[in-house]
Amino acid sequence: MGRNPKPAAALKLSGSWRASSRAKGEPPREESLPECPAWLDDVARAAWHDWLPRIAAMKVISVGDRDALAMMCDTWSRYLMAREKVREMGEMIVLKNRDGSIRLVKRNPFSAILAEHGDRLRKMMSEFGLTPVGRARIGAAKEQAPNGKVEDIFTRRSSGA
Repeated sequence: MGRNPKPAAALKLSGSWRASSRAKGEPPREESLPECPAWLDDVARAAWHDWLPRIAAMKVISVGDRDALAMMCDTWSRYLMAREKVREMGEMIVLKNRDGSIRLVKRNPFSAILAEHGDRLRKMMSEFGLTPVGRARIGAAKEQAPNGKVEDIFTRRSSGA
């Protein structure tokens, strides 16, 4: 099983010659942005409003990606909930007998949920270009200077600023 094909928009951003030939087989990308679903909780909704502008700036999202982004935001909310439970209860749970002696020490189930949601998030964030590898894969890893000129980044770095 090979890699998933890169979307034509990502190929174009990376300057690939394959962009024009790949675009013929893909439906055109819609320019409008998806609306935030009403069913997202407050934490997921905040993630939506934080991530959508960043993803939109890379030009890798359209209305058709709404449910995938919503799923990522919902997973983020669940990840934070599991993280808080692990913080409250600890990584391990100690069950005691009535006399106070330790009967069983086991891993907190929220720890496994936290790890599972963390893996899912990393994969989803990579799909949208929200990780360094994801940005490099979609060809949107062009750093922008405050005034929008890439050249100024190199000037700033060489001057030690």
